[in-house]
Formats: sequence, C-alpha cells, structure tokens
Amino acid sequence: MITREATLEDWDRLIAFFRSVYPANHPLQQRMFWNWQYGDKAYGRSFISLDENGDITGHVGASFAGGVAWIINVYLLESCRGKGVLRELYGLARQYHPLAATAANAAGLGLYRNMGWIRYHDLIRLVKINPNMQNASAELICSPAAVAVDDLVATDTHYFRQPGIKGVLFDDGTRAVSQDAVGGLRICDFDDASTMESLAWEKGYHWVDYITSWNDMKLKYLEAQHWMPDRLSVIPWRLNPVEFNYFCDITFLSEEPLDKKFVVHRSYSDHGRVGSLK
Repeated sequence: MITREATLEDWDRLIAFFRSVYPANHPLQQRMFWNWQYGDKAYGRSFISLDENGDITGHVGASFAGGVAWIINVYLLESCRGKGVLRELYGLARQYHPLAATAANAAGLGLYRNMGWIRYHDLIRLVKINPNMQNASAELICSPAAVAVDDLVATDTHYFRQPGIKGVLFDDGTRAVSQDAVGGLRICDFDDASTMESLAWEKGYHWVDYITSWNDMKLKYLEAQHWMPDRLSVIPWRLNPVEFNYFCDITFLSEEPLDKKFVVHRSYSDHGRVGSLK
C-alpha cells in the first residue's frame, strides 16, 4: 500500500473514488472545489492510499487554518482498515501542522476517542429571525430573500473564494456568506452585534446565524441581542438543499492541547462549507 500527497494529476483516480463513497453532488466530486480545498499548500492538502493497481483505497484531507491542520473528508475502504493506513495518512498531514478536527457523527467521534484525542465543547450555532417574520412558517423564512448585495461581494480571503459561496463585506467590517436562496446571512466576523443585525434586516434577509466555539466571547453580545440556539428556532443546519427539522451537533477535537483562547472560526475545517454543488 502506497500513501502520498495527491495532486490534480490524480483527478481521474480521485473522482472515481469520491463517486464511489459520497452521494451525488458532493462538493469533492467537482474538480474546481477539490482544487480550492487542496490545490494550494497554504490552505490544504489531500493525502491518499493506493493499491497495487494504482486505485485509491483511502483519502484524508487537511484544511490549513489558524495554524492547525483540520482533518476532513476521511474515508478508507473497509478492506484496508486495521492495517495502519490511516495512521500513515494522518502522519503526512501532521508534517504541516498540529492536527484537529470538527466531527459530527458517531464514527468520527469513535475514531478520535480510539486515537486518544482531546474533546472540547460542541460548537455553538446561534440564529435570529428577522422580527418582521417572527410568526412566519419555516418554509417562508427559508425562502429566497430579495437582497441587493452585488456591490458588497468580496473574494479577498480563501474562504470567500470557495466555489458556491457568495462572500460579502459590509461597510462596518461585517463579513458574511449571503445564502439568499434560502433567505439567510451567515455571519463570519463582526464588531458590533446591533449594527450587524440592523444591516441584515435593512438588506432584507429573513434570518442570520453565527457558528463558533463555546469560548468565543462574542456569543455574549449575540445572546444580549436575543439570538437563540438553532434547535430553538426553525432554521435547520442543512440548507443546500434545505432539510427542515434537521440539526447537528459539531464537536471540536485536537490531537494535542491547543491554547485555551483558541476560537474555532466558521472558515476552519469543513463545518462552514456550502452543501451540494450542482
């Protein structure tokens, strides 16, 4: 079994593997998305295992942000498990940065427990609905919003250059992803919670959300503005496509201890990724 970094020259092998293990329209089945995620060593790398025929049997992706290699897109064919292949792939990622991950399913948590990783608090997602839509149905709240933000579109960060994302930068410094097809403004960075919220309603968004780690002090300002945990609202986790009544617990883990002031930004790992690319 060979383990190494992948490049775009491996695309035919990669697409065959991704189509076999992920559902249709998964972002990694798009060459442009893979290149955005893993094509630049400053932002991430893709690591693969190959059998004697040159076919990919396993994949580990690492997104580089915050001085950490965030492990994502982990999949190893069942026939190759228990042979130390994942350990080798993780070792390749570790050569770049210390390892961390955000995990949402039992399989991922079980893997990191077995590896002895440190588990922190779950990430927190707060949401707020436009006061003019408080009594509206979930379907109406998550319907398209007629917003004019073309003059605010920004591509000055790697995250904002993600295929399928419309990053916007407001005059007050607020950075967000405009998901107007489902009525929402997904906040990445802000200075003043009240100003940020007012700008969202003025533009005509139906709702806003913000996801971060438990130790982010900005959560206090949002709570003071009566933002609520997503499970107490009607804004689901999955919005591309919309899956009503679906929410998700995202756990933050690391292989070695991180500074207690380390805050998990929306752009870290893959919890800030768009859904399907069509």
